[in-house]
Amino acid sequence: MPRLPAGVHLRRPGYRVLSALVLAVVVGGIILIARVFGQVAADREPTAPRPRPTTVTSTGPDDSVYTGSSPTTEAPDGATRAGESFVRAWLQPTDGRSQKQWFAGLERYASPDLAAQLKDVDPTTNPATTVTGEPTATPLSDTAARVAVPTNAGPATVLCVRTDAGWRVATIDLGE
Repeated sequence: MPRLPAGVHLRRPGYRVLSALVLAVVVGGIILIARVFGQVAADREPTAPRPRPTTVTSTGPDDSVYTGSSPTTEAPDGATRAGESFVRAWLQPTDGRSQKQWFAGLERYASPDLAAQLKDVDPTTNPATTVTGEPTATPLSDTAARVAVPTNAGPATVLCVRTDAGWRVATIDLGE
């Protein structure tokens, strides 16, 4: 019997179907293996969200959790003043202040946890340079309020908590 040239067997319909089935099984097996091992790898290696340089959160317990006391309908003026004062001090210095001067200006409005987080922050990474409107405050409880201060880089939202030393900012988030 004479030898057929390479690839001639694919001209027969039965060989085409068989080749397609073999190819489908191989591709399906590869996909199945990739999903199984990909899922295992994803379970082992959690991806951490990339922090934005302008977002700082407290490492302490969440003070915004409702504790059972009924909140007032308006946020206390002390919380609004502390929040706005903190944001104004937190803005990127455009007047030549050093990092130490910038930190000293905002430390008096910050909670100890937040102050510790901001101690070595480079204020020039902050895109906000000016306040562009009036702050708005939302009471969360008798001892906590969220204050939003509009800036040229979006609203700076701070969580103000009442401490023994008065109202202090516990967290800040820009642009939310």
